Amino acid sequence: MKTFILNMILFLVFSPLLYAQEKEDNSEFKHYNSSVFNSKEVALSIVSSLDKKAQNDLNLKIQSGVQIRQIGDINTVKANLKANEIKVSVAQKGNNNELFVDKYAKTITQNIVQQGNNNSISDFTLHTNYNVNMEMIQKGNNQSIQNIGTNSMSKNLKITQTGNGASIILINK
Repeated sequence: MKTFILNMILFLVFSPLLYAQEKEDNSEFKHYNSSVFNSKEVALSIVSSLDKKAQNDLNLKIQSGVQIRQIGDINTVKANLKANEIKVSVAQKGNNNELFVDKYAKTITQNIVQQGNNNSISDFTLHTNYNVNMEMIQKGNNQSIQNIGTNSMSKNLKITQTGNGASIILINK
């Protein structure tokens, strides 16, 4: 009787684990399965460069919210966003990339690409009445962008960093 009860307990404990397992998809592109990355070409164009066609395609697919694509190890995204409309796309390819975005604006449309290792972006905009439309691209290693505030000159800001060890600090008052 004890053996039967022990077997039943083991069965009940391990049956959810067996049920949760699913067959592995051998598709080479299984990690890109989402409404934004529905094809390899779209995903790679977003990660490698954000040309106008890819940006427009991405903006059409993101109705509202934040889309994050990370390829690599120890990439982090921390986003605190408040707006009437939010369309944010983040693509990190590499290792140890960090993104911290804290924004309160009328609308927020932002594309961020970090391609390389040890890149960081800190972006703060608190209580602005502007429609924020920004693009930040880092291609290389050990790069840093710090953006504080938004004004009429920076509301449509585009920053592209290439190479290694570059740093930008913007204070918009």
